Amino acid sequence: MSNVWLGCSAGLGSGGLGGHLDFVYKAALEGGVSPHVYCREAPSADGFTSIPSPSWYRYIKYTPLRWKPSAHVYMGAVQFDKAVAAAMPAAPAVYHSFPAFAEESFLRVRKSGGVNVLEAATTHVDELYASTMQEHRQFRMSGEPFSMPWVSRVLREYELADYITVASRLQWETFADRGIPEKKLLFAPLGVDTKRFSPEEGQPSLRTREKGEPLRIIAVGQVSLLKGFPYLLEAAAALNDPEIEITLFGGVGWRGIRKLVDAYIGRGLTIKLGVGDPLPALRRSHICVHASVSDGFGLAPLEAMAAGLPVIVTEGTGMKDAVRDGENGFVVPKRDAAALAGRLAELKTDDALRIRMGAEARKTALGYDAARMTAAYAALLAPVWNLSKSS
Repeated sequence: MSNVWLGCSAGLGSGGLGGHLDFVYKAALEGGVSPHVYCREAPSADGFTSIPSPSWYRYIKYTPLRWKPSAHVYMGAVQFDKAVAAAMPAAPAVYHSFPAFAEESFLRVRKSGGVNVLEAATTHVDELYASTMQEHRQFRMSGEPFSMPWVSRVLREYELADYITVASRLQWETFADRGIPEKKLLFAPLGVDTKRFSPEEGQPSLRTREKGEPLRIIAVGQVSLLKGFPYLLEAAAALNDPEIEITLFGGVGWRGIRKLVDAYIGRGLTIKLGVGDPLPALRRSHICVHASVSDGFGLAPLEAMAAGLPVIVTEGTGMKDAVRDGENGFVVPKRDAAALAGRLAELKTDDALRIRMGAEARKTALGYDAARMTAAYAALLAPVWNLSKSS
């Protein structure tokens, strides 16, 4: 069995966490390591151990827990972690995992003389929790996904981790500002498949908008308060422009969210919802907006840039590292619908600027090509992985 192990509650390549897992998996292969993966819905192949979902998942909808996402998020994390810890051999290894899914397994790895690597995935948990709760209070909405026991668990994992990878300067700052030693932090930006996420000839973002053609604005990611979608809708509503069309591409996981979307539709906004592969929807759009309040990296807007779309992101988005304000997109303050509305109006009325930004966005994204970034990650982690070989 490999002496580099990866653990994630998502399936390999499935969703945001699964995509991050896939990135680390490919980086390990790039570095000459054949990792062993513990995940949900693992393929039936050597090098994978499938961790089934708990049997009680199917019954949640019949219990009061269905109204408390934070409870089953926490319970699911604990179940996954305990199952991985039980499945691990008692041998030194380098184990990569994700916040809330690692406490028991990190303890086991440490006991066996191994090395723990936490893929941060988000900003520091204290910042993440504070931002989440602020949004839920502001919009008077229940259904927050995190709880204080969950936060405490992640804080213990920070202590157990020998290294914590961060993908953006924003993440780095939130950890360093809260006392995490910088020698523990590894700066490892994520990458995007620029061959797949690429522009089509004549797509809307790279041509002049025709008379009467809607300005199609897309936001990709879970439709949640943390992703800041209400600020996008408020910005569009403030413009009071019937030519603006919004696509929210991602799952709507809470009834309060759907009610909020419906309220904006009632105010006259044209809003479409989508799920699945975002690439076709990106290629039909003129602009991508990522109005997130807190996002450690933000792969979705980077994928949009690779597809040739100018982006508007907030100061709360880690991948603002890739945005040169006014050149390949705009960076606006978080929770500032007025600033966002101003930038949308600017791009709506200036086709030349929008087209130029879209082309520059594509050039920038090429610097984040997945092959390049996985190679960089492999080079960064090679000294850590080599520790396990010498154990």
